[in-house]
Amino acid sequence: MNTRPNMSIPCGLALLAVCLFIRYQIGKRRFNRRGIGGVQHFSGYDRSVIVTLLERLLLIIANSCGLAGLFLLAIAGFNHLKF
Repeated sequence: MNTRPNMSIPCGLALLAVCLFIRYQIGKRRFNRRGIGGVQHFSGYDRSVIVTLLERLLLIIANSCGLAGLFLLAIAGFNHLKF
């Protein structure tokens, strides 16, 4: 019988951890940039455009990692059921 370790559970958990870490860091940075009026403060227009764009791209990547992690965990769960 050929048995090999199922790597979908550790990979799925790692992808979910990456997703949560990136989302936490971006949220923390956004919170620390907020002033008394609740608006984010930047040193200049160029910096605000670049930082906002990079944060959006990182959130897209983080959400993709989260969905891939959930997909891998779902596959591992279905394989465990063995219909």
